[in-house]
Amino acid sequence: MSKIGTTGTAPVRPLQVARVEALRLNADGEGVAKINGMTVFVPNLLPGEWAKVRVISVEKSFARAVVLSREDGDDNHPTGGTGEPGGASDAPRVQRVAPLCPVFELCGGCQMQHIDYQHQLAHKRQVVVDALSRIGHLPDVEVLPTVGMSHPWRYRNQVQVPISFDPAAQRYTSGFFAAGSHQRIATDVCFLISEALESTLKATVAVLTQARRAAGCGPDLDLGVHHLILRESRTTGQQMVIMALSANPVADFDGIFRDVAQLPNVDTVAYTVQPRVSGPMWGPTVEVVHGKGQLTENVLGLEYLISPRSFFQTNTEQVGALYLEAMKRADIKPDDTVLDAYCGAGSLSLLFAQSCERVVGIDNVTPAIKDARRNAAHNGITNAEFRVGLVEQELPKLLADAVEGRRVDLVVLDPPRKGCHADVLRALASPSGPRRIVYVSCNPATLARDLRVLVDAGYEPGPIQPFDMFPQTSHVECCLRLDRRVVATE
Repeated sequence: MSKIGTTGTAPVRPLQVARVEALRLNADGEGVAKINGMTVFVPNLLPGEWAKVRVISVEKSFARAVVLSREDGDDNHPTGGTGEPGGASDAPRVQRVAPLCPVFELCGGCQMQHIDYQHQLAHKRQVVVDALSRIGHLPDVEVLPTVGMSHPWRYRNQVQVPISFDPAAQRYTSGFFAAGSHQRIATDVCFLISEALESTLKATVAVLTQARRAAGCGPDLDLGVHHLILRESRTTGQQMVIMALSANPVADFDGIFRDVAQLPNVDTVAYTVQPRVSGPMWGPTVEVVHGKGQLTENVLGLEYLISPRSFFQTNTEQVGALYLEAMKRADIKPDDTVLDAYCGAGSLSLLFAQSCERVVGIDNVTPAIKDARRNAAHNGITNAEFRVGLVEQELPKLLADAVEGRRVDLVVLDPPRKGCHADVLRALASPSGPRRIVYVSCNPATLARDLRVLVDAGYEPGPIQPFDMFPQTSHVECCLRLDRRVVATE
């Protein structure tokens, strides 16, 4: 439904064609333009560029459009009554580069391949600055330049790929979903994973195609494999292939599993049964059919055992830089007691445990806590304890009771994109709250919201360090420390 103005007419209507100029980028890397005063988001349009666009949807306060054709010149462009008043562009130019991926404009995995990498880093810093100002009302918090990568390609150590059988071509094809939909864009390349992992993807799809032919399946029947989950250790080069099946495998799959296990670099083959072909791809269990069932990865001197469903940061190279920064900000003392909220598989907990007296990690995902305990034992760490439970329930109790009668010195926060639960923030603001907090965030908007609460409770934020954990995408990770300067009252 179109927004109706005071005159009774819609300022923007679906399928409308207009000439617009991108004024800036939004947090998702889309160009922001105006049509008759309404904000319009346009993917693949950079600040200072003009284009003819078609409106594809209209919401209450904004619209979305796609580029029909871009105009290369930056002289005066009258709008013909559809865009904002014409004239020379004052928008800051962002350097456009040719995307490496042939399906970049169709696939929803990347949003910024068309932007020069240095401009990507500058934009991500600005996203954090804008969130602090607009959401947190904290314009004076310092935001440092984004830490990028020397080679911002082929950094992912895992990928989840939808596959399907193509009756016309009589073969399996792989691809990725278009942005905001379940429309699969067929491709067998991805410039965010290693060439070795890409080769395993292609070879696994070929194994499935050959197995189907050998089984003599009818022209429209497939084998029931709807996703491939591939993982890779950047330390050893070993790989793991997990197949998501729509039903329990039949005997014919023994040969498929064996052939995939014989591919170069593949150490583990497993499967999970998930009848739904869209939505969550994992079933309730994972069955390992070949190999050890785990990869090993080394980060800052610790060795992590990674099972098929283990949580581990996707960018091994950058996670080392991020964790090193978190440890530096924490300034751990030998007699410190640390609570690691949202600890996942305990990656940060185990690093902190090497420098403090005791760490308690909390997470509500039971398999993650099992991984944390296993990795603690594997690395000979005995002063790290891990508890299953909701952080909003466990952390307030631990802070109120302290840990064996001792005040908590540091709380580490690494929440999901939705940020910290309100009960967590209330507990941190209470008199039993910690002296300092290290906050690792994957969402600048919820970080800014949470910082506002913590600042009002008497915490003083230090400089924020953004990290580019996912080059070529719009995501940005941040790390900062907060020190308690004023004792809060309940």
